[in-house]
Amino acid sequence: MKKQTEFLVPTSFKDAGYKFARSNETVNEIAKWVVEQSPAFLDGASDEEKTALKEGWSLRWQELNPAKRFNAEWIPDDKGGIELSLAYCLSYSQQAFGQLKNENPVQHSNIKQVRDAFNKYASNRMSDLKTAIRRVLSESGSKEKAPTKDFTTFLGDMFTSCKGRCKTAQARGDASAPDEVKLRQAIDAFYAKLK
Repeated sequence: MKKQTEFLVPTSFKDAGYKFARSNETVNEIAKWVVEQSPAFLDGASDEEKTALKEGWSLRWQELNPAKRFNAEWIPDDKGGIELSLAYCLSYSQQAFGQLKNENPVQHSNIKQVRDAFNKYASNRMSDLKTAIRRVLSESGSKEKAPTKDFTTFLGDMFTSCKGRCKTAQARGDASAPDEVKLRQAIDAFYAKLK
């Protein structure tokens, strides 16, 4: 890791200029590749694409933030039996992670620090990628946009998203989320009103 970092550190302003230009070319090539694979990426990346990108970012985040070891009381200990890796922290479902707050607040706090730091990192990388894609499209003078969906398709996608968000909200204990039956009835009533 140290050797790789040393390679990245410029040795002069000339070297800084060269390395900066080279890194910019790399970013542009990645942005072009993403657009070739998914022309509508900026309009909404698929869940599979987001998951794959997040997996890649998790590899790099873990390289930059090596796992720490803890003892059974969740006190940092280089010889402790618990390794707090990113994979371990993300293995908890949102619900299980929430329950951990009451069951073991110290463990919850340590896991939360890792999860929060990674989520911020991943969010920033997605923002960087979208910025690079916009720049590449702007420089090429053409933005490939997905064809506009017809209204029925749009509604189907929207209601599918609503159902998913409702399920997630219920799992988090959000009292404002309707139950599945009520939501389905409301959607059915919406479609019936359009006929």
